[in-house]
Amino acid sequence: MKQVRVEKITHSYDGVRPAVAELSFHINAGEVLALIGPNGAGKSTSLRILATLQRPDSGEVTWDGRDTWPVRQAVRQRIGFLGDGTGLYPNMTAAGYLRFFAECYGLDDGAANTRVAELLATFKLSSKAEARISDLSKGMRQRLAIARTLVHGPELLLLDEPADGLDPLGRRQLREILRGVANEGVGIVVSSHILRELDGFCDAVALIQKGALQVFGPVEEVIDKYEVARRVHEVSVTKGLQQAIAILSAHEGLIEEVLPLTRDEQIDPATADRGKIRVRVRGAENHAAKLLKELVLADVEVIALTRMRSDLEDVYQSIGRDEVA
Repeated sequence: MKQVRVEKITHSYDGVRPAVAELSFHINAGEVLALIGPNGAGKSTSLRILATLQRPDSGEVTWDGRDTWPVRQAVRQRIGFLGDGTGLYPNMTAAGYLRFFAECYGLDDGAANTRVAELLATFKLSSKAEARISDLSKGMRQRLAIARTLVHGPELLLLDEPADGLDPLGRRQLREILRGVANEGVGIVVSSHILRELDGFCDAVALIQKGALQVFGPVEEVIDKYEVARRVHEVSVTKGLQQAIAILSAHEGLIEEVLPLTRDEQIDPATADRGKIRVRVRGAENHAAKLLKELVLADVEVIALTRMRSDLEDVYQSIGRDEVA
């Protein structure tokens, strides 16, 4: 696979309202595409059509220029798909589940056992190899379901909300695993409404609203197009609040509001010595780091500097998030 294209696909479940309408985007080999939008936007429908599990009313999906629908049985052998729900068998063991799918894809015993051991190690499940799936935690079950999509070495990986049920460490590990898979030449489409999880991980983004494509392109180009030049941070200060406000303002920081550190406190933002500043800081993350250093050198006691929104959240907000919620 070099490129998979979605070309003007339209599909309706009731013949009245389209789930997706005239949708077009593409995925290149070795690329991670974020398919984002609110619940009901058409993300899951798009993935099912990409997986050849659903035929669009019009339009087509092509692999390197060839329509996939007439050859869908062969194409499915080259796709790893995690849809809505994990599709796990609770009475199987973790290893047995992966081995079952390896055999379904035609791996012989030796290759299947090797692949199962690799995936269990990759997804930190080796110690649970002989545990029944019903006895695994929700996060473990989710990792096992994702591991199953990789058992046959697919060329295209389609994941619908793959981080569901994973804790912060598990989500970070998943991003690292998927980035490594993409680096081996696999095209990956990740559907999610948790935009913060996708920052710094995806190469391209397709944003869908009400079944229609609103934004598509490389992440950096999209961020530049929607002028995400200022990033919102929250600075928590226990001493030197007024000095912090002055320093941030001098660096063209746009102060949005000054808040008390705790709910029980009441402060005068113009005179208080402690509090939280919500500020829009121009430039990349290293600029915020330099500001933090300057605040500390000015004897401002900073206990936290937190990024409030991700770049993709800023893009989403700039095109009218309320219209699609």
